[in-house]
This record gives sequence, C-alpha cells and structure tokens, in this order.
Amino acid sequence: MENRVPIVLALIVAAFLLPGRVCSQAETAHASELNPLAGFERLVGGQWHLEGSYQEFEWGVGQRSIIARSYFLVEDKSKLVSEGIWYWHPGENRIKGIFTAIDMPVEVFEYTTRFEGNSLVSELVAYDAEGTRSIYTETWEFVDEVHFVWTLFAETPDGPKEEMSGTYSRKKSTY
Repeated sequence: MENRVPIVLALIVAAFLLPGRVCSQAETAHASELNPLAGFERLVGGQWHLEGSYQEFEWGVGQRSIIARSYFLVEDKSKLVSEGIWYWHPGENRIKGIFTAIDMPVEVFEYTTRFEGNSLVSELVAYDAEGTRSIYTETWEFVDEVHFVWTLFAETPDGPKEEMSGTYSRKKSTY
C-alpha cells in the first residue's frame, strides 16, 4: 500500500504537466506550486499568429524550460527571426528568459517573468546592435484558450507608454 502513494502522486503531477493540454486557471495555479513554469502550459502546441508573424512554444528537457521561436511570414514562407528560452532560476527564485533576434531593431532580450492571475507579465530589457539598453514591460492577457492580448509598454520618464499591442490567435501548425 505504501508504494502506491508515490505512484498516485506522480500520476496527478503528470496530469497537470502533459504537453498540449490546456489547463484551467485553478489547475494552472495548483500546478505552479509543483512547477513554477506551469503557467506556460497553455502556450505549448500549435502556432500563435499575429499580423504576418507567429510564435511557437515547446517544453525544454524535463519541463525545466520553455523554448520559444518567432517567425515572420515572408512571401508565404516562415523566416525564423527570434528564439530563446525561459527557465526557473533557483538562485533568484524567479522565471528568467534570454532571447536573440535578427532583422529587428533589437538583438537581445532579457526577461524576468511572472504569472498574475490570467496574465503573463515580463520586465524586459532589450539591447540593440550598439548595446543601447531599453526597458519595457510586456503583458500577455489570456482571453480564452486560443487568444491572448499582447501589450508592450516602454518605460519613459513620464511612466509606462504603450508601444505596441495585438491579439494572438492559436492555429494548428501550418508551416
């Protein structure tokens, strides 16, 4: 009987972390206690499209990281323009991310990310090719299982200023 408890616990944990499964907000909150990256689960699978671009997300080894890639559609072909990884940093006790990009005004992005209710919130430091640093806050508000509203705010002397926004829609992988 004692050997069944760890097996049952493992099955419960696996149910929360299976790739491709969309979790409710309550399930995500509980799973976050077990895996700080569990809030990313809703992004894994398919492609997230916004105006001639899309993003894909997949679990890294052992679900210890989330790998993200961004593509531009150029003449109906996908062009990889950014890739990076989010991971749990045990020394800082927070989710960190590092991304690189091409064909954009920014070449390196450093993320510090958290989940707040139904949103992903990131403090973002971006660097251009000359090393100029820009500070942003990025929010992803999950509207439902197939949409999230993305907003990018630049830090200015007068406070945050919205720079860009849009609604991403999940589609089956097509490219």
